[in-house]
Amino acid sequence: MTDLNTIQLPANLLAELYKNNLVEMDQSTQSGPSVKPKKALASSKAPAIQFLGQNQKNVCLLVDYPNDVHLPDNQLNFLTSILQACKLNLGDVAIINCHRQPVSFTVIAEQLSCQSLLIFGIAASSIGLADMPLFTIQEAGNCKVLCAEAVDSLNTASAESKLLKSRLWTCLKQLFGV
Repeated sequence: MTDLNTIQLPANLLAELYKNNLVEMDQSTQSGPSVKPKKALASSKAPAIQFLGQNQKNVCLLVDYPNDVHLPDNQLNFLTSILQACKLNLGDVAIINCHRQPVSFTVIAEQLSCQSLLIFGIAASSIGLADMPLFTIQEAGNCKVLCAEAVDSLNTASAESKLLKSRLWTCLKQLFGV
């Protein structure tokens, strides 16, 4: 019999289960934790950005998937494994599908207090930044920005994909100090 405390659920299932129930635990009170809703700060001009994750460490990932609310399960699993290697998880990040809701860097920085931005397969100019070379960490305001190939290009077994993953990993180690 499996102990309920040791069951491991796939990241995509967890994300689907809690997509509308993100909460932040406040453990500063003596009487125990209280639960309060966690939401993006709403700009007076821009609608609130919809994202997958909880953005607890102000790390934003931009993807482009026209047929998915966020991204396909196999790509989510791939990104989750990358995050784990960086000692992060879905609770630490905000995954934004730019195809479903066009966003600008200004709005991302304002609403999500983004400190690290990973852009997968999207031109930086499409969110209002100057074009950036792939696999090079750049500064934009108080945010470190890394542009990479689309997740689909990274998540294959080809020799080219292995080279791209290696270049990404080199940048991620520098960005997150792992």
